[in-house]
Amino acid sequence: MARRFRALREEPNAAYDAVVIGAGVGGLICANLLARAGLSVLIVEQHFMVGGYCSTFRRKGYTFDAATHFYPLLGNPATITGSLLSELDITTDWVRMDPVDCFHFPDGSRFSVPADFDSYLHKLKIEFPDEAENLDRFFGVVRKTYLIGLMRYFRNVETERIAPYKDLTIREVLNRHFRGEKLRLLLTGDIGHWGSPPSQTSFVFDSMLRLSYFLGNYYPRGGSQVFVDELAQRFEEAGGHILMSSMVRRILVRNHTAWGIEVETGQGRNRKARQISAGVVVSNADLHHTLKQLIGSELRGRCRHRRLQGLSADCVRSGPRAGRGADCHHSKADRYRLRRDHRLARA
Repeated sequence: MARRFRALREEPNAAYDAVVIGAGVGGLICANLLARAGLSVLIVEQHFMVGGYCSTFRRKGYTFDAATHFYPLLGNPATITGSLLSELDITTDWVRMDPVDCFHFPDGSRFSVPADFDSYLHKLKIEFPDEAENLDRFFGVVRKTYLIGLMRYFRNVETERIAPYKDLTIREVLNRHFRGEKLRLLLTGDIGHWGSPPSQTSFVFDSMLRLSYFLGNYYPRGGSQVFVDELAQRFEEAGGHILMSSMVRRILVRNHTAWGIEVETGQGRNRKARQISAGVVVSNADLHHTLKQLIGSELRGRCRHRRLQGLSADCVRSGPRAGRGADCHHSKADRYRLRRDHRLARA
């Protein structure tokens, strides 16, 4: 399928109002907004495709998602992200998924997750009748934590109500509420999406994502590449430039202020490095790579450097999970198999 955007066929300009590093969904959305605000914007992407985690590839006649395989909220225009796509004139058709997921267990059983929360909870109680009261208590705490988390982290409202929950892991909370290993394993079925095991995953973070699934999960008709290619198309229509197959080597900094990038362009022996100045530099690249390679350790304080070393690469993916976070969802709900992994079950 021919892509819907042109990309630069000539050298980029020497200067732009803004340069965005990486054509993942976060970079594409940011670049669209900047271009619509009247800025001259360049996106630099090292791949020959846009989309990052939301791109697709083909093998033997089949299309596979590189990572993201369903998109919470995007097909619902009443949500912030859904209304943002409308504002950007995105016409991609979104298919609502039901069931949302299907988890397969080593004993041969499986559990399909309905799109409606009440149906989901009812099904859990039928499957695990001895845990029915525990399920009510658990999801009562999850709902409360979800609302407190939204206030604190999305509305930026300081509240002491988060204190009892902010240091809890999902493992600790599950162990408090449930006796059965299989139910605990089922309730951590999405843990791989968050990038950390249950013993290291914030209960507040997990609660906000867990319940957001039931606000609507969608998949773009035609595949993820259709969605991200349209984002690139709208960006070009707003006057933006996209430089493909080009590697940003470093962010240029003067007096602790970014003023441009050094980028490799061209093919093979004709590949060369050049500098492009910018009023603003936005990195949609991996956080580790941005701070350690593109900026350099000499510009980072010691405290920040130590904090960065303590983060795993999976935990610091940048850009939304339109969500990598977003961020990991299914084009078909029963695509993957949940295994009773020793490390996961005991993490």
